[in-house]
Amino acid sequence: MYATRNNISTIYGPEFLSDITPVDVPDPEGAVDQALADASAEIDGYLSKKYELPLAGQPKVLRRPCIDIAVYVLANSHTRLTNTIETRYEQATALLTKISKGIVGLGADEPSSVVAGSENGTASGADFTSRPRRFGRGRSDG
Repeated sequence: MYATRNNISTIYGPEFLSDITPVDVPDPEGAVDQALADASAEIDGYLSKKYELPLAGQPKVLRRPCIDIAVYVLANSHTRLTNTIETRYEQATALLTKISKGIVGLGADEPSSVVAGSENGTASGADFTSRPRRFGRGRSDG
């Protein structure tokens, strides 16, 4: 998962989760964990277009979208959806769309890629070749 319950509490405060999770939910912590797992799966759906999954590590840039998607899932399933939560969800999915299109990257956690067919296997995929020199100083054949 790209975020934890603790991450949500750190950003929105410790009471936030209890405010959006109804009292009649038999396992509130389990509901939050499920929402985070669902949010991570949704993120992977966007990322699978551009990256090989699972990603190595947990890119920090995905923490906030994971939190906002999980909160949206929780609030929506328990009729506690607000305009703010919906707006945050839309912003999260907009960011994920940009990442999947290559407009935005994963920052410092961006995986390096090797382009198939690259002879030297550079991390960027760039491969430069040239013909042998035909003329030059000190050459007897040119």
